[in-house]
Amino acid sequence: MIQNNSILIVPDNIKMKVLRKIEVQEFTNVKIMTLSEFQKKYYFDYDDKTIFYLMEKYHYQYDVAKMYLSKLLEVEDNSFGSSKIQKIIDLKQELMEQKLLSFCPSFRSYLVGKRIIFYECEPFSVSLKKIVLELKDKCIVESIMEEDHYYHHDTIYQFHTIEEEVVYVASCICELSYQKISFHQIKLCGASGEYLGLIKRIFEWFHIPIVFQDNSLYATKIGQDFLSHLEKNISSTFQYIEEHYSLANQGYLEIYNQMIQIVNSYGWVDDFRKIKNFLEEDFKNTMIKIDHYDEEVTIIQSLAEADSDDYVFLLGFNQGEIPKIYKDEDYFNDDLKLKLGLETTNEFNQRTYLMWLKAIQNTKNLIITTKESSSLGVHYLSSLNDDLKLEIISPNINYHYSNLYNQLILGEKIDSYIKYGEKEKDLELLYSNYPNISYGSFQSNYQMIPPEKIKNYLNHQLTLSYSSMNSYYQCGFRYYLSSILKLNIFEETFYTILGNLFHHILAIALEKEVDIEKEYDDYLRICNYSFNAREKFFLERLKKELEFVIQTIKKQNEVNSLKKSYFEEKIIVDKSRDDMNITFKGFVDKIILNEEENVLAIVDYKTGNPDLNLNHIIYGLNLQLPVYVYLARKKFPEAQVAGFYLQKILNSEISKDFKHTYEDLKIGKLKLQGYSNSDLAVLEQLDASYYESKMIQGMRTTSKGLASKKVLNHEQIDKLEAITLEKIDEVIEHILRANFEINPKRIGMDNLGCKYCQFRDICFMREDDILDLKEYKNMEFLGGDGSDTEETS
Repeated sequence: MIQNNSILIVPDNIKMKVLRKIEVQEFTNVKIMTLSEFQKKYYFDYDDKTIFYLMEKYHYQYDVAKMYLSKLLEVEDNSFGSSKIQKIIDLKQELMEQKLLSFCPSFRSYLVGKRIIFYECEPFSVSLKKIVLELKDKCIVESIMEEDHYYHHDTIYQFHTIEEEVVYVASCICELSYQKISFHQIKLCGASGEYLGLIKRIFEWFHIPIVFQDNSLYATKIGQDFLSHLEKNISSTFQYIEEHYSLANQGYLEIYNQMIQIVNSYGWVDDFRKIKNFLEEDFKNTMIKIDHYDEEVTIIQSLAEADSDDYVFLLGFNQGEIPKIYKDEDYFNDDLKLKLGLETTNEFNQRTYLMWLKAIQNTKNLIITTKESSSLGVHYLSSLNDDLKLEIISPNINYHYSNLYNQLILGEKIDSYIKYGEKEKDLELLYSNYPNISYGSFQSNYQMIPPEKIKNYLNHQLTLSYSSMNSYYQCGFRYYLSSILKLNIFEETFYTILGNLFHHILAIALEKEVDIEKEYDDYLRICNYSFNAREKFFLERLKKELEFVIQTIKKQNEVNSLKKSYFEEKIIVDKSRDDMNITFKGFVDKIILNEEENVLAIVDYKTGNPDLNLNHIIYGLNLQLPVYVYLARKKFPEAQVAGFYLQKILNSEISKDFKHTYEDLKIGKLKLQGYSNSDLAVLEQLDASYYESKMIQGMRTTSKGLASKKVLNHEQIDKLEAITLEKIDEVIEHILRANFEINPKRIGMDNLGCKYCQFRDICFMREDDILDLKEYKNMEFLGGDGSDTEETS
């Protein structure tokens, strides 16, 4: 038995359980260590610097680097027989020379003469047997296993679907609660993967409080925002958080302080973008404070974690799940493991099988459930029952504990009856209890949400940008789904990586002399994206294309007197109200000014096809360039606008003609596309060659003046800015009033509201929901003669 002045080694997953037991029994001077902690002290350990070293030197992905490090303990310096083994030996030697492995030489001396107790560690793995043999010569080594109880279990409850299985467990928990069994005494084991979402939903129907381990910093919006806005200088990322989250809110302040603590441990990093994987891992393992009930059901990973008086539900008692079966797919295959004296895959599976068998037999209050099907396919009963030989029973569903579930299941049974003529069991019973169920009724229109509820849901914080505002004006419900409920899924693709890469290089290469090839390769290395062969080929070709783009823009700047530049300029406007912290933000690719800062121009880089149609801005649509004008004038209120443009920095194949060289055609495609100030004194500062422009597409002069149709006078630019401000204020008012109706906008034959919408399958838009808007051709709303939006060559 456990004695005072002992070192107690326990499996990692039962440390807390053992600590509770030790506290109750009041042992003194008993040091408790987990198996993994003990092994790291006995051999060696590594830290984040070690992982980072492998990622930097060998360009390993984060998980690959950790995999190699996990193998260091499995080989000895005199191991032989394979290039894979030799690679690990060499890697271990290299890390030792770099002082990236931490040894604790005093630990083995500390163990001499001590009583070391391995508690609940059998059956020993091969590696653990080796440690025990070494220790027996120097220490008093014992192995303690709790007495086997062999509690009698005689039933497995089997269900057709995983949903029925979870509903049955919820009903049983309600019954236990009625019997005065505390929720704190109830545990769920095997509840992982596809079970988690179902348990969250179904347990809420049954009003069962439960603890989920997903309340990590990584799962919060503020945590995700921090990671998505990670910059080389981490101070900029914290500044972003400070600007977008009110630290007067105690919850945000606590998370903010947790992030500071995590970041402070990486003082050795010069570019925080390179350690995004490390921060993600830390965020996942950092739990935030959440409100708990006095008593809650708990999810455990193994039966060993349960106390003797707990009621445990073992879900998913299916083949391949309990126990999980591993294949011979490890870095060291089974042949190499035999040479290294390691546990083979078959031995590991057999040991795991016996551990589960023993754990089931030693759990007193155990309810075992299994399913025949789920969204993942057909499932079969666990092979553990070959030894347990438990009777399989399919119990009836209990309808005593959830009115909501009863009505939902009644709706399904009515569906089967009406559509297929199948009168399922319990249909009459349920219908007699819920005769007024609103079956067949449906409302597709948006039901108004109380404005205060929206404000509370947003935690009195609202951040808007051009893109979110454009989404609202396309359709209020589209904005609600994407920006309020956040149902949109951002998928990082080759094209988004490419766009970000070009923007990044342009921002630094036009500001100072840099090694473009090095910056290009460095960015791709840390972007955490796996490129296929085709994408790698294009990336190499596009590197030369980017160098051409940069040189062309530098030549364009030779006719430009606006020499003061701001790249990727973040501009934030405070639009707060008494009860709402509201910010409007934008990131402008390039703002160029004269030294006096009284003339400016705006350039937005595009890797896709630029859209210059400003005829829709009166409806709040396509406001990107006007928004940038508004933001730039906020930052430089005394400046006049010489022009605002898109610059297409990545062009498709160019058709040759007989008048120009291929290079001239490429240069022509890189000219600025947009709107210019008709005041020649102002325009000349942007482009001294405006009469035969080397910089602006379609700009030239004739005897009658400027030939371009894309020119605006000062009054029209001011009107453009006024419309933008009006639309920003308008969208804020609509959002705060929770006005999220399904109202896609259509202009002419173009349904702008539904175009490229991710939510078309769930909004059930009808024809009478569409708002048909007047089509403008020449921006008449700006006054004057209007401006043609057609391209000129």
